[in-house]
Amino acid sequence: MRSVILGLVVVLLLFLTGCSQKEVAIVEPEAQIITLPIIEVKPQEDKELIIRRVIVENALKHLNKSSGQDCSGFVDLVNSDTNESFYKAEMLYKYYDNSRRSRAIFNMMQDEDKLVSEPLPKVGDIVFFSDTLQKTKRRVGSLNITHMGIVTAVDEDETVHFIHNIQGKNKIDQLNRKYSDHHMLSDKHVNSFLKRCSKNRQKSKCLTSFFFSSYASPVPKEKIELSKN
Repeated sequence: MRSVILGLVVVLLLFLTGCSQKEVAIVEPEAQIITLPIIEVKPQEDKELIIRRVIVENALKHLNKSSGQDCSGFVDLVNSDTNESFYKAEMLYKYYDNSRRSRAIFNMMQDEDKLVSEPLPKVGDIVFFSDTLQKTKRRVGSLNITHMGIVTAVDEDETVHFIHNIQGKNKIDQLNRKYSDHHMLSDKHVNSFLKRCSKNRQKSKCLTSFFFSSYASPVPKEKIELSKN
């Protein structure tokens, strides 16, 4: 039965369209520690966990490759690989309110009640960032979605690992809102740089935590349970 469910979930669809513009600026090069997800599978595992596991597995297949070409193209590729578990691609055109596909995906998932309101995501969730373009100033509360990725692991210290396409390559970076002003903590990456910092710019304002906007789930929020703080 498990193999039948997996067969239905994982359908390879070759759908990929390029974004109209690059959605993130140059970042500082840094060594990355790849944290692979550990998701225990039980015989009676529910469909949601299977979907989340397959999303992560499909995303990690493209690690260190250029698949997708940019951030939204990568998410769109994984969405297609997992039987459109996040959104129906043919309906996405209705949700454009600017030229960026990342914003359209956000709008559609918001409309479908898939945004996550809790502080921590689950593996397989999408993470959205706002105002990441090099010449764009970050505005508090902004929903100017310009970058996105897929959560691959969540540590006990609340460090979220996510895979995203940046500068045309898929890599894993980190986000930790609990330690939002830190890039490193006890020799561990907790927040990655999403922008290259100029000499006169505060380092904390170049980190993933500074640009974080929201998470979104492959299933509507009333159907999932997230940890409470």
